[in-house]
Amino acid sequence: MAQPPVYKDFEVDSVAEPRGGITFLTTFLQVNLRKSVPAEAQGLGGRVIVNGVVEPSGRIAQVNVIKSLRTDLDREAVRVFSLYNAWKPARKDGKAVRQQVTFPVMFPPNKPFLYVNGAKVTYFDADSRPVSDSTQARRKQVSPLDSAGFPSNDIIVYKGKGNAWKEEYRLPLIRQPNIGRTGDGRQTNAIGYQNSRFRWEGLLMVIDNDGNRVQEVYYQNEKPVGDEFHYHINGAVSKKTEHFDEKVLSTTWYDNGQIRQVMTSSHPPDGSAKSPFVPAPDQITAFWDGTGRQLVKDGNGRAVYQTREKIYTEGGAGPLLTEQGNYENGFRQGIWTGQYADGSYFYEERYEKGLFQEGKAVTAGTDTVRYTVLEQPATFVGGIEALGKFLAQNLRYPADAQRARVQGRVFISFVINTDGSVADVIVVKGLGFGTEEEAMRVVKATTGRWKPGVQRGRPVRVKYSLPINFTVAN
Repeated sequence: MAQPPVYKDFEVDSVAEPRGGITFLTTFLQVNLRKSVPAEAQGLGGRVIVNGVVEPSGRIAQVNVIKSLRTDLDREAVRVFSLYNAWKPARKDGKAVRQQVTFPVMFPPNKPFLYVNGAKVTYFDADSRPVSDSTQARRKQVSPLDSAGFPSNDIIVYKGKGNAWKEEYRLPLIRQPNIGRTGDGRQTNAIGYQNSRFRWEGLLMVIDNDGNRVQEVYYQNEKPVGDEFHYHINGAVSKKTEHFDEKVLSTTWYDNGQIRQVMTSSHPPDGSAKSPFVPAPDQITAFWDGTGRQLVKDGNGRAVYQTREKIYTEGGAGPLLTEQGNYENGFRQGIWTGQYADGSYFYEERYEKGLFQEGKAVTAGTDTVRYTVLEQPATFVGGIEALGKFLAQNLRYPADAQRARVQGRVFISFVINTDGSVADVIVVKGLGFGTEEEAMRVVKATTGRWKPGVQRGRPVRVKYSLPINFTVAN
């Protein structure tokens, strides 16, 4: 069958355009564009002009380069432009029609850096400040990265000694499998670096089993800094989080590139405050539905959310939940309701200036549950001190590990069931020499000693992570 004709912009009654205007498309492109590491190392910037066909459905097709910049940047421009499928189609004679669009994809220049043999090389002076002149440097950091920006080996820091460099220390590249699941059920794995305290330092990437990006965040002094990114399975950014001193600004997008929400959250201070940190309610600035219609503007309006509830079973994705209610000055206000698509669960809650006040929930075939606390985490009976005491009294150091003088932490992930029992115990990071089996054994021994997590008045399964310390006595 012949394809319907593709019109030029001057041949239609109303032209195809991004929902919300050019600004939304430009923002989407800039958030999603990733230079290859070789291009970034050279600091390259410039423009790739692409064209494509906006279909009557609002999706983009047949994206091609019509003005090239560089092969790898051309491919990236096509990839990202193809991800934006939130178009208002052209119309002719009262019908949606196919229209060709042309758009410049801009790559901003960046500060170049040294990239040698697959590694980023950074020089520092005696005060640990970056310097460009290697002859003035006292330390050198070598950070292996593949062309896509994935960490590929240990970070090594060298100290200048005469005319040579001597290794001072290294941050080992850690690969942690099975750290959790995405909302759509994909298993995730972590790749990044840890310091001597077993805390993340530098770039941390979370990927699924197929190598697709799930999350990227950069840690400095064990705290997230800069921008943090989450990704849809199609590779588009689903959430960008910007960390400031005491605030976190989050912007989210639907998987077709349509902007979804802008939100501000409280951020814990640097620890200097004497009183415990009490976060303020999240504040919503704007919200759009999946068709691009803005429902909340300047913090006021009525939002309707549709999400999959996360459950800790094989597959990881729960039933479709529709939640709706009003925002006033950015905060939840009045009555909010939530309901499963199949009608098996319903709740109603009351908020005052963003603060939860009370709620009631009904599960099919059961009585109404009333609650004054939204959720409570699973806790060990007696608290964290009791858990530490239990582990100290029951952990047995494996003989092989003692002989090899192996010490460190084994990280265990498990699920606490609604009856306080423990299930799905796995090793996230091990040490070998029998330590992993012993860590799993002692975690399984805690079964029945947990108070289950509670959400909206009903017990729920909760995923828990626990480090088990193995230390060789002197």
